[in-house]
Amino acid sequence: MRLALAATLLAAVLDLRLAAPLAGQQRAATDTAAKSDELPLKPTRTVEFTTSEGTWISLDVSPDGQTIVFELLGDLYTLPIAGGEARRITSGPAFDTQPRYSPDGRKIVFLSDRSGSENIWICEADGANPKALTKGDKNLYASPDWTPDGDYIVASKTGQPLGSTYEIWLFHKDGGSGVSLTKDDKGPAPGPPGRGTANNALGAAFGSDGRYLWYARHRGGFGYNLDFPEWELAIYDRQTGKVFTQTDLYGSAMRPVLSPDGK
Repeated sequence: MRLALAATLLAAVLDLRLAAPLAGQQRAATDTAAKSDELPLKPTRTVEFTTSEGTWISLDVSPDGQTIVFELLGDLYTLPIAGGEARRITSGPAFDTQPRYSPDGRKIVFLSDRSGSENIWICEADGANPKALTKGDKNLYASPDWTPDGDYIVASKTGQPLGSTYEIWLFHKDGGSGVSLTKDDKGPAPGPPGRGTANNALGAAFGSDGRYLWYARHRGGFGYNLDFPEWELAIYDRQTGKVFTQTDLYGSAMRPVLSPDGK
């Protein structure tokens, strides 16, 4: 009986000794799996190519008129306006889009999903020091731009659920929750009846006067094969909160860009 008990204890000790390394290996495997899901994701291979063309590109010109910043396949590039070789200023698995220079040309605002969800980001003009301006995970953003004084960012933002109406929001460049400028824009807008009362707002743009915000407005959702007219240009008066339509119902228009003198 003593021999049987000793054998049982020895087996238990061996089981414990064997189980400890196995448990450690399992924890290590779990930790490795967890780390492989951390953001930003680590690239596993590199694809290189050379091109002189692109499709569906958002771009902006620096305030001094010397440089273009544009997006290509989810990265941001700068290019001398006279032509030459493009220089990539953001890279990695993140999809970076819709860059806009600040009025002093020192910073760029853009959209990126590098945090796991699409948000508004700001970086230096050379791509350095990227910083998230918004940090949500349940919204979509579009067409960010700067106010003429360079202190604020305007951008279209959906509510919840994802894909709901776009409203133009105002954010301070240093952060904060922001405020919607167009949530009360429920006036007449293009689109067939029965699409609700809320108007989508996209493509915010300023001239030289920061009081007046140009944008495109439209009633109802997004999609293909929609009835015309779809979008019209309007001005939002930041001082009074009033909206003034600038195009008629016989033609659609969107994504305005004003000349530097605002004329």
